[in-house]
Amino acid sequence: MSLLSLSQPIQGRAAPSLHRRFIVGAGMGGAVVLIALGFFLNGLLERDIERQGDARIRDAAGRAQIVVMEALAERGREARVLAISPEVVSASREGTARAQSLGLVGTDIPSLERRFNLDRSLNVAPGTRAYLRNLLSPLEVAEMLLTEANGYNAVTTQTSSDFVQSDEGWWQSAWRDGTSAADAAYDSSAHQTTVSLATVVRDGAAKAGVLKLAFSVAPLVRSLASAGAGVRIDVLDSNSRVLLSADSASAGRMLRGMPTGQDDVSAAADVLADSTPERAVAVRVNAGRWRVVAHQPTSAIAAQFRSTRTALAIGTGVLLVVLIGLLVAMNRFLNRRISSPATELAEAAEAVAAGDFSIELRRSTSDDEIGRLSRAIGAMILELRRLAQTIASSARETTAMTVEITAGTEEMAAAAGQIAHTASDLSAQATSMAETIAQLAQSSVSLREQAAALDEGAKIGVARNSVLRSLALENRAGLDSSAESLGTLSDDVHASAQSIAALGVASEEIREFVTLVRKLARQSKLLALNAAMEAARAGEHGKGFAVVASEVRRLATMSSDAAERTEAIVKGVLGGIERSRESTERAVSTADGVRNATSKASASFTEIERAVVEAEAWTATIERAAHATTALVGEVNMRLDSLAGGTETFAAAMQEVAASSEQQSASTEEIAGAANALAAASDRLTKVVGGLRS
Repeated sequence: MSLLSLSQPIQGRAAPSLHRRFIVGAGMGGAVVLIALGFFLNGLLERDIERQGDARIRDAAGRAQIVVMEALAERGREARVLAISPEVVSASREGTARAQSLGLVGTDIPSLERRFNLDRSLNVAPGTRAYLRNLLSPLEVAEMLLTEANGYNAVTTQTSSDFVQSDEGWWQSAWRDGTSAADAAYDSSAHQTTVSLATVVRDGAAKAGVLKLAFSVAPLVRSLASAGAGVRIDVLDSNSRVLLSADSASAGRMLRGMPTGQDDVSAAADVLADSTPERAVAVRVNAGRWRVVAHQPTSAIAAQFRSTRTALAIGTGVLLVVLIGLLVAMNRFLNRRISSPATELAEAAEAVAAGDFSIELRRSTSDDEIGRLSRAIGAMILELRRLAQTIASSARETTAMTVEITAGTEEMAAAAGQIAHTASDLSAQATSMAETIAQLAQSSVSLREQAAALDEGAKIGVARNSVLRSLALENRAGLDSSAESLGTLSDDVHASAQSIAALGVASEEIREFVTLVRKLARQSKLLALNAAMEAARAGEHGKGFAVVASEVRRLATMSSDAAERTEAIVKGVLGGIERSRESTERAVSTADGVRNATSKASASFTEIERAVVEAEAWTATIERAAHATTALVGEVNMRLDSLAGGTETFAAAMQEVAASSEQQSASTEEIAGAANALAAASDRLTKVVGGLRS
């Protein structure tokens, strides 16, 4: 699998910009936070509006409660002051006396009502009646009524609806307790509400009667309007009818759904008044018989904070605009300082993963993580470029060496074949020579018998000696050629040994280079580990660094794998070189042995040639020295025996030369196989390096 095929999936993935996703996420998060903050502040404002509105309504209810209680207390004091006045006490005694004189005591109430249906009063003490009428306006009293001890009307400022009051609750309460609770009633004829108070009239320690005052509510209504300070105040009876109200049109109307409240200021509640949502607070007054209700529409409460709500909306809008401005500025900053450099580094990493080491990075002078990463990747690309160039150069040198080794082994194989052929010829000639010498030895036995024909034999001997001399010359020439060929073979073998040694040195350099690649891979892994740690430390900002670290780690892994494969190939080449070196050493030793044997054979043929020359001289002198024939024949026999032994030795040497030639041919084939393996490894390395562009 090539680097280019590994890089294609990396280049095929197109992911959106990290800083844009960060900006969009930060913008959405900021907008959500601002909107949530706006809702939160609006909720706080709503609660503050509700709290302040409730406090305002509660304060108004408290003030109204105080106003009502003080007004009732003041009316009670006025009633008690009138009850102890002499005129009122005198009128009460007079009324009691009149009732007794008329025999009214013990009469049933309906009879009394029919009897006094006209005036509904005993009409005693006209002066007291005038006195009380004069006090109506100053005291803002609508009506005064004085009963005697039996509950009959003694003095009235206006015509009463009943003559007998003893059956009324207010009269019984006042007679029993000394003072009755205030009671409000709506006068339909006068279209107004009056507040009635009754107090007992004492004549010394005895009870003489009861004085009832019906006060006008106009002063109390004005006080309630002032106490409300913009909050509507209503006073309701136990039936939820409006007794008193700052709005005079509401008097006598029924208000439903109002909070009940306790003796003190109660909690505010949401109510509907005339189908309008309102906040209301109800408190008890007049011994719990009345409820003072302070209420205000929620729209009116919220209107007071409309400016605050508007300011909150404007503030939220301003914060959104500021957030957008900050995001735009942050987008530009991140694009300039992180995204653009990171994109450039990613493209550089993808190009390196694709095997393109020719990419150039801009020099970064910043000291942040991006600057450090940019400088580290630039240095890594430079080192990878140098590494690729070194590998390519080593591959070319290895290819050239393998070509030379292959050519040398072919030449060695040809020379070995030629030596084997020459050795075979020499062996055949030596065999033929041995047979000839054997024949000469047999002929020398009968040489003495043929002494008579010595002259003729001498002539034949001269002819044979000429042939033998020619054969010796030819054998010597062949041996000289074999010696030259063996010298050339020895030189070639020595040159091959030197080339193999140089190839071993080059292989060691390749091994050192592979070690360097491993070191670079380990450094790259350390760099990737550091980058991954920095990316993990940077969190979301470091995801781009984590991607680069992963790619650098994978490149380091690929470099380490390539280094391991190259080291395995180099180990195989070194093994082949070692076997070639051993085979070459054996070939050198065999060639030296063949050269020595050939030198000995050449020396032997030189002696043969010299012996032939001497034989020619001897044959020439046969005619002059026939008497020395016997001795000469003996000498020839001895020399023929020696020549036969030398010929056998030469034949054995030729056989050894042939065996050595075959062994050298096998060694040459082994060297050729190792050279082919080295050439194949060099081709694979060249293909791997060829995919890299520096």
